[in-house]
Amino acid sequence: MTLQKIKNAFNQYFKIWWIPILSYLIPFGIYLIGDGFKSDAIIDFSLVIFFINILGNITSSIVQIVIKKWFYLIPQIGISFFLFFYVSIFFTFSPPDYYGANKTIPKGIEIYKPIENEPTKTEFEKYDLILSSGGQPGIYNYYTNKKPTESGNFYIKAFEITSNDKLSEDRMKIRSKVKVENFETTIYSGEFTIYEGPWGDKYGARIELWFEPSNGNKDYKIAERNYIVEGWMR
Repeated sequence: MTLQKIKNAFNQYFKIWWIPILSYLIPFGIYLIGDGFKSDAIIDFSLVIFFINILGNITSSIVQIVIKKWFYLIPQIGISFFLFFYVSIFFTFSPPDYYGANKTIPKGIEIYKPIENEPTKTEFEKYDLILSSGGQPGIYNYYTNKKPTESGNFYIKAFEITSNDKLSEDRMKIRSKVKVENFETTIYSGEFTIYEGPWGDKYGARIELWFEPSNGNKDYKIAERNYIVEGWMR
């Protein structure tokens, strides 16, 4: 009996033209739940249901032609195209990102807040790597007074502490590179952006300072420190 009810529901979904259109309320409802719980997984699930329903609308449109009700193609295809365009624009230019919302900052470890200005000489006596906040949350400047023994580039790697997720992997190395051409004692500084999470959702990150030799030898780590960070809001 249950299988027969499911079969009848599928038949109605494809034959009654307005049911696939009304079914768009389901993924939008799931999205609102995900937004309320700040859950990227639920929001991703809502997108899956949304695209499945688009395929359902297309299939239903074909069924309307078969049963000689082709004029229902206009609302089905028109509304589906509009929603697809709207959702694509929304997730391209203003995607929800709750990466840091449900993260916890670990306890029992040394973890620091980025400073709000340039580091002092005293700070360099304590640390090889110092982070300061940039003009906007998620944008950071790093400083080191380490003296290289070869030419190459300093750069940054960043990892969320509890999961060891690599942060902003595609852009981090390029954005944070600082070229080293001489071996004089000086302060080197660079900038990088963390994209995971929006403003205000803070979490712990392990910031690592690496060196890339210009002679092609293997990159190696110089220093690391744990910092409380947040993502840059696109």
